[in-house]
Amino acid sequence: MPFNLTADDILQFVRANQNLAPLVIFLMAMGETIIVVSIFIPSTFLLIAIGGLMAASGVPLIPSLIAGALGSTLGFSIMYLLSATLQGRILTTWPLRNYPDIVARAQEFTLKWGILGVVFGHFTGPLRVVIPIAAGISRMPPIPFMLANILGATGWICVFFAPAYLVVSSEWFATTFSGLRAMLPLPALAK
Repeated sequence: MPFNLTADDILQFVRANQNLAPLVIFLMAMGETIIVVSIFIPSTFLLIAIGGLMAASGVPLIPSLIAGALGSTLGFSIMYLLSATLQGRILTTWPLRNYPDIVARAQEFTLKWGILGVVFGHFTGPLRVVIPIAAGISRMPPIPFMLANILGATGWICVFFAPAYLVVSSEWFATTFSGLRAMLPLPALAK
């Protein structure tokens, strides 16, 4: 039995379940900052794709944007609290014990840049999940960490989720790709 799923089917599914969009974005953003989860789920790429899919389906941006910022903030906070509590013992656990060079780079980065390192840590690719651990181990004060964390998480979700949504929902996109739509069996964008 073949699995036939059209673009229209996907968009209808997203529209029908749009109340779950903020939860999905929250969990994906949080998962991107939790060390074990982020290894298995390429959330950053998926957030970009889902942003465009949500725009094409007419799902509102702001609730999911807020949920994504909260999820990313919570994930960083969990890793910070875990490492501040366990201190150096966390470095002996999997997967951190297998990547001492990445942990050392994150510790250097955090010590050099301080709270700015936490803000920019949300954007540092493979180091992202280790930055809050380095901040916790180095006993960065919680209030500056949280302020930097909130700022970085908000910036990160805006950079990696909102652009695809804004591009796909734009008049430019609809006009530019209208010829392509005539050639392919794609559904019309929701207004």
